[in-house]
Amino acid sequence: MKTTSYKLLLITAALGVATIVNAQDVIRFYQGGKVGYKNKVTGEIVVPPKYTAGSEMMPDKTALVLEDRKRGFINDKGEVIIPFMYDDASIFSDGLARVMKEGKHGYINIKNETVIPFQYTFADDFKKGIARVQKDNKYGWIDVTGKESIPLQYSMAYNFGDGLAPVKNDEGKWGYINPQGQYVLQPKFADAKPFSNGEALVKNGDEYIFINTSGKKLREMKNMEEEERERERGANKK
Repeated sequence: MKTTSYKLLLITAALGVATIVNAQDVIRFYQGGKVGYKNKVTGEIVVPPKYTAGSEMMPDKTALVLEDRKRGFINDKGEVIIPFMYDDASIFSDGLARVMKEGKHGYINIKNETVIPFQYTFADDFKKGIARVQKDNKYGWIDVTGKESIPLQYSMAYNFGDGLAPVKNDEGKWGYINPQGQYVLQPKFADAKPFSNGEALVKNGDEYIFINTSGKKLREMKNMEEEERERERGANKK
């Protein structure tokens, strides 16, 4: 009985070690100005340092790497899974990666199949199922099928923060919309930045102020140096 229990204990321990080793165990390292990948537990080199640049190995076991000014993807074994054929690219998010060729952005899946055609002059990564894009000088958002979830109708737009995104209309006024594309704060500002930690910087008339998500004035902006120091202090407290 004791022997059986001891064997079970050894098996359980071995499985535990295997889980630790296999869970996100390939990490990026630099040597001689090049990027490679190695096992963070054993130190074994998986990919020699040969790439100009590269992302961390992501949870989906892919890394975006740069070679001869072209982007491609490798897996955690160092195998090239998407050829070096793109002028720009980002890591996979929501199952899709933004890539660019011939000056246009589109989205591919992990099989390098084009899911959303190359038609955008600007495109962002997917976040919570939507991505900010630009086409014909208008900004909006699309979903993972390429359908416009928020119509491309804004002359400028920034990403969502605290559930709101600043957008600029054709009259040059900024407001804030929710993920359904509805205005929560009407377009009346001369300038507006994304929300972070419940506040956003806007230009109201001739003054820059901070507002909350209800549009209420919180405080006036100090000079840029003071603002930067205050934000750093806030970040250090987190």
